[in-house]
Amino acid sequence: MKLTIFLAAIAIVPASAQLAPMKQTPTTVAAKPAATIGAIETSPVSLQTLRSLEKDMDTRISTTGGAPNPCNVLGPTRGLYVSGLGAVFSAEVELAATPGGIGLFQTSVGPEQKANIRKLKQSHVPLLEQTLRDMALSLASSPVLKLSDNDQVVVAARLVYRSWEDTTGMPGQIVAHIDRRGGTLKVEVQ
Repeated sequence: MKLTIFLAAIAIVPASAQLAPMKQTPTTVAAKPAATIGAIETSPVSLQTLRSLEKDMDTRISTTGGAPNPCNVLGPTRGLYVSGLGAVFSAEVELAATPGGIGLFQTSVGPEQKANIRKLKQSHVPLLEQTLRDMALSLASSPVLKLSDNDQVVVAARLVYRSWEDTTGMPGQIVAHIDRRGGTLKVEVQ
């Protein structure tokens, strides 16, 4: 009974607060006119083209490193085109497939297995760097993308690690960037 009265009292308090008249504050600033929307441009790069290039990047990355333990694309690559800037493609990548650490048949990752996984991932860094470099070059010269001479192409891989991994000295991302005007390709391992 006490609980019912308590709940009813709580329900009434917010209701009475809503009934109080609102005080209007005088405004001294005139209302701004609504912003006008500029003409909507159609992109020279279709969504189908971007999706096709995203799948191609996923395939290239997932074959990097060889058959026994290649790089692992954790989520589909995402690409976008911004008129006047260029094309950007990014993916989340695990340098090599790694066990989560706890499972039905494996309760922990031993020190020897951790060292082997680290060594394998270190060997995949230059391979992934080369894959992203090749991808940026092929995208920059691709007639499918229909890029202007002022556009740029950025291909990036954000690297993902497990919580138990020693990431000392390991990169967090690899970015390949090319400016079509200058044709200069830069690859940053960060």
